[in-house]
Amino acid sequence: MIIDDDKSQKLITLAFNAGQEIVKIYNKKVTKKLKSDNSPVTNADLKANSIICKGLRKYFPKVPIVSEELDNSHIKNKKIFWLVDPLDGTKEFLKGNGEFTVNIALIINKRPIHGLIYMPAKNKFYYTKSKKSYFAKFDQKGKLKNIKVIKVKKRKKNILVFSRSHGLSKEKLLEAKKAVFKKFNANQIIRSGSSIKLCYIADGTANIYPRHGTTMEWDIAAGDAILRYAGGCIKTLDRKIMKYGKPSFKNTSFIAKS
Repeated sequence: MIIDDDKSQKLITLAFNAGQEIVKIYNKKVTKKLKSDNSPVTNADLKANSIICKGLRKYFPKVPIVSEELDNSHIKNKKIFWLVDPLDGTKEFLKGNGEFTVNIALIINKRPIHGLIYMPAKNKFYYTKSKKSYFAKFDQKGKLKNIKVIKVKKRKKNILVFSRSHGLSKEKLLEAKKAVFKKFNANQIIRSGSSIKLCYIADGTANIYPRHGTTMEWDIAAGDAILRYAGGCIKTLDRKIMKYGKPSFKNTSFIAKS
């Protein structure tokens, strides 16, 4: 399936509309509950999911949707499908630090071939089009402005990006910092929430994002597409390119790099 200009614009509008509804809730009244896995879900997650999935079903009726907020057990044909995280970084959303995103990705033959990531609280938008990756902002009417092509950047000393939250003491954190600097030939760490970490590698802000433990495919697919077209990649610890449509849509540990 080819994402032409018209389809690309429809996807951009969906991401924008979902993000605007999230911000409305963010600025007014957030309600939350715990899912079966004890992770939080808010009224903003559910509202954004409704907007995105309704739009995808309208514009791409033959393409199934896999979303964090849907029952995905019925998806059998994984040759082509959408991967959606309507509000990535729910914990950051609840903390009120603005580091949450809307993620939409199209998977074909186990590869992410199109991706959009919108950080509405900070008006940052990353997306792919015609095998290139872009950064832009939205004006008040939802039109893109300040559009620029982004590419990864190589450095003699790498800049690492990590999740903001951690449970280490200051002493342990310092020890870990020295260890990762040596391992990845780095001299700086940036901390951030959500999928924006992958975008920071794609736009040259950082070089390496090592992630240990389980993540879900909808957490990284859009960022993976953006990173790939910017010249980077995500590989598993056995140095294989990340693939999608795995059992239960779960990822193992990986390293994203420029």
